[in-house]
Amino acid sequence: MVAVCAIAGSAALRAQQAADVPAGDAARGRTLVESNQCFDCHRIADRGSRLGPNLSDIGSRRTPDRLRQALVAPDEEVAPENRFVRLVTKQGATITGRLLNQDSFSVQLITPKDELKTYMRAALREFAIVDKGLMPTVEGKLTDQQIADIVAYLASLKATSTGASY
Repeated sequence: MVAVCAIAGSAALRAQQAADVPAGDAARGRTLVESNQCFDCHRIADRGSRLGPNLSDIGSRRTPDRLRQALVAPDEEVAPENRFVRLVTKQGATITGRLLNQDSFSVQLITPKDELKTYMRAALREFAIVDKGLMPTVEGKLTDQQIADIVAYLASLKATSTGASY
């Protein structure tokens, strides 16, 4: 009986939290994505940078709850393919970028300027995988309604049968 009450209470809490999230408007969300520097790192269709994750079909890969969580707490779940690295060359230059590939001899990454770079390990003084993602949280910067609008837009981005998105 206690377990049934706990399950019912948990379901009621989730329902209340869902009720607290305003309904989003995808058109407003698109405008917010276009005006808030999201394209500095992300790509949708043929627009934006390749530095961060491609969002062209993110609505097919993530639920609205996970999309919202990624906006308000982006460091909680950073996929391995989206990890950033920090390199320091023997000359003292520091380079950051998204790790694309590595082997025993070299490290390949994409820089914030969308440049593909290869560094020989023998020329590096340091190589570190950055623990946190580079995406800033939108919490405290956008309203709950604006976040809901962005989530609605991102959730609408789905792959089509031809492989293209949106």
